[in-house]
Amino acid sequence: MTARANDDWIIRYGKKIRPALNRWIARNSLIATTPVLAPASFAWTDHLEANWHDIQRECDELLAERDAIPPLSEVSPHHRRIDVENRWKSFFFEAHGFQVEANRARCPCTAELLDQIPGLVTAFYSVMEPGAHVPRHKGITKALVNVHLGLRVPAGVEHCRICIDGEDYGWEEGRLFFFDDTFKHEVWNDSDRPRAILFIQVMRPMTRLATILGKTVIGVVNRTSYIRDARKKLGATRSRRSPRRLPRAA
Repeated sequence: MTARANDDWIIRYGKKIRPALNRWIARNSLIATTPVLAPASFAWTDHLEANWHDIQRECDELLAERDAIPPLSEVSPHHRRIDVENRWKSFFFEAHGFQVEANRARCPCTAELLDQIPGLVTAFYSVMEPGAHVPRHKGITKALVNVHLGLRVPAGVEHCRICIDGEDYGWEEGRLFFFDDTFKHEVWNDSDRPRAILFIQVMRPMTRLATILGKTVIGVVNRTSYIRDARKKLGATRSRRSPRRLPRAA
């Protein structure tokens, strides 16, 4: 069986069992299982928000030359179906245990703050160009929680928003926004300026057995060529840091 055929088998089988796995993870979650989650559920949020200006400053330096920031669909080709016009750009620091050292060196304050987040899985600057629209989609596993830190938000919710499970939400500069991406969501930037956030994924606080299962699911996904190819494009190397503690409910 070829690598691509093996990937297709994993995806087809995964889609069949995913609903049951996510229901089981939800029953074993130590925090709420609603579409949008309270930042207070995570103990590390205050420190990140207190230092958000350092992250914004480093992001602004990149935005000054944002044509050099690659579209997410270029880094991760399987995102092409939701980034058709290449208007969603990404500057990666970490992805599933691998780090992009050149990007971390360019944004040392951001990298240092990310290193203090327990259970961190993925982190990148997410830049939505003016007119960008990411169609409705959903994530793979409830074992992960998406976190957005607003850095440059050019307009209110009427022009720059994310719709999660049928409800519209906006971002605030310097504030964290948590949500469960297994609920269908859609994003727009209808303003005339780029929208920039720090996009983070962390492990959901769960019972020990559910945590093991969640890590297993992520590990299977990491073995597909979709993830491996993205790591190669980024020049990512395996993290040498000691494994961080899993997040706990605050």
